[in-house]
Amino acid sequence: MPMSEIKEIDFRQQVIQNGQQLMWFLGAGASRSSGLPTATDLIWDLKLRYYCAQENQDVVAHDVSNRAVQARIQAYMDSKSFPPLWDPAEYSFYFELLFGGDYSSQQKYLNKALATEKISSTIGQRALAALMQMGLARIIFTTNFDEVVESTYASIAGKNLTTFHLEGSYAALEALNSERFPFLAKVHGDFRYQTVKNLAADLLSNDREIQKCFVAASVRFGMVVSGYSGRDRNVMAMFGEAIEQNNSFPHGLYWTVPRISHVEASVRQLMDYANSKGVKGGIVETGTFDEMLAKIWRLVSDKNPAVDAKVRSATAKQVRIPLPPAGSGYPILRTNALQIKRVPVSCGAIDYDGAVDLAQLKSVLFEKRPQCSVCYTDRILFWGNGKELVKIYEPDRVKSVSSFEIDDLVVAINTSTYFKSMVEETVANALIYEKPLVLRKQRKTWYAITDHKEASSDTLKPLREALSWKDRDGKMHNGVVNGQVAGLKDVYWAEAVSLRVEERNGQIWLLLKPDIWISPNKMREQATDFVYKKKIRRYNKQASEILSAWIKILLGSIGKGEAIVTAYKGTDHPAQFQIITRSAFSKRSGTND
Repeated sequence: MPMSEIKEIDFRQQVIQNGQQLMWFLGAGASRSSGLPTATDLIWDLKLRYYCAQENQDVVAHDVSNRAVQARIQAYMDSKSFPPLWDPAEYSFYFELLFGGDYSSQQKYLNKALATEKISSTIGQRALAALMQMGLARIIFTTNFDEVVESTYASIAGKNLTTFHLEGSYAALEALNSERFPFLAKVHGDFRYQTVKNLAADLLSNDREIQKCFVAASVRFGMVVSGYSGRDRNVMAMFGEAIEQNNSFPHGLYWTVPRISHVEASVRQLMDYANSKGVKGGIVETGTFDEMLAKIWRLVSDKNPAVDAKVRSATAKQVRIPLPPAGSGYPILRTNALQIKRVPVSCGAIDYDGAVDLAQLKSVLFEKRPQCSVCYTDRILFWGNGKELVKIYEPDRVKSVSSFEIDDLVVAINTSTYFKSMVEETVANALIYEKPLVLRKQRKTWYAITDHKEASSDTLKPLREALSWKDRDGKMHNGVVNGQVAGLKDVYWAEAVSLRVEERNGQIWLLLKPDIWISPNKMREQATDFVYKKKIRRYNKQASEILSAWIKILLGSIGKGEAIVTAYKGTDHPAQFQIITRSAFSKRSGTND
């Protein structure tokens, strides 16, 4: 039975409630935002160095982050029959290709790439260090060679963190048994020491003492994995050995990923195996390492004010910068923002007897799909069919259903992300009502997507015209709004537009961003080249025409006054929005000449 996908909010609660019983396993992704390269970054750098050495090219002249440069370098590697792109063997292969068995040269390379002066502590690293200082994170294992965890802990706690690497690994198990927490154990060693495990022969086995510590800890603690792709077979085998133990990971195994669609097959296989052994937990989509830890830190009670100030050292502060006077010159810069001129002044409210279980409420909404948008503050607020909502969620505990007056929607959006989310969902539903579009959500953003069954609809004509093209003979070809992705079985694409609501200077704006939707969405990574080719030639003129087409489709006209759209018509709490059909623009100001 496949391991389940855990909701982020449920995962955060587990970390807060059981922090002392959870250890952490960090991969390179946890250090990347600190200014240090990931394993993938190192691979590309090694490829670049080899390519330039063989082809007598200037390393500095090649930006390896550029997709075209990557393609040229990878084509060269493929011509040499080197491991294919993203092959798990790439990492050790390229280290061995450039350094052979020369550990001294390898150490110098890593010393420069992972130099301490390059470290810039992020809120994620500071929050984790603070959790360690509070005893809410007691053990950290990592595949990283750098000093990010140690240096950040020292800055937060004011003392050094006990660290075990390959040249002191025998003491790690002793520290675990004697409960000398917190401590850090480096599975592949430390770049400051000669015994760094990077080469193929090295990676065949972890230091046995570190592995013993990991396996022993797995029968006492749960684990959170973050920033680790699961591409190292040896490390995954170590996880497998831990799972084989009786009562392994008694407090759960949580594998966090930035996007649920980008999970390595090896990770899913390991988590399925854990599930078959009765290990609770699952795969969690949390966004970046920093986003995840920042959210967890907000939920921690009894924070030491001094420590909290260090964690939030980069907290943004509101400032007032006067805007320049309105411009009157050319050129005119068009934006993708439409002003929402009028918004609802009330919504529905349901009061319950006792607290509402937010996780359970979200589960019911996901399963039943009622005709409404919902958020929870001290009560349930909604637009749409309140009667249906009452029926599906604990009707016996309902105290009252009433109308809730919204004093200021702008203030409500700025003070509550939950309320803002409800507004965005409601606006999205209003915009696609009775149109040949379907609504889908990717992470926190709603998308209006052309319906494959209605590709020839007259409503979509403006978009087909905007997408039309002329061949070399001057013949015009009608644009296509959706279809099948060539070369991928049962994978489809469709023209789409993201829908976001933002507040600026006391006004509410609808932001439209045309895009390509891939279905099923988990195949988007495999369709990256297809999407790139679809969008690459959409220069200013066509991009503007496509934006205009979407405005016509969603609002009925463009640049001609205002349009009214309504969500949940015919229900007890509909929501009506008045939107200006002319996109915002900026003229050149004389003060900026």
